[in-house]
Amino acid sequence: MNISLPDELKASIQARVRSGLYGNASDVIRAGLRALTREEMAASVEQFDEIMSALPDEPLMPEIEQEIEQSIRTARNVEKGKGK
Repeated sequence: MNISLPDELKASIQARVRSGLYGNASDVIRAGLRALTREEMAASVEQFDEIMSALPDEPLMPEIEQEIEQSIRTARNVEKGKGK
């Protein structure tokens, strides 16, 4: 895989490797991608928590259940759109 980066990102990667915290540029990129994944997952968990906190205390009626399902579908579509 070949990736083009602006000079400031290349310098940032090189500085991290020189610091000794990372063995090479690939290690820096992998760490960055892991951090990005954690950030994206946190947003999904936050949305889930918001949906769950909005649930009524009484039993779910079919209409309410449909609204919840629609909210989940909408949140998933928004997340999919961010990846593009």
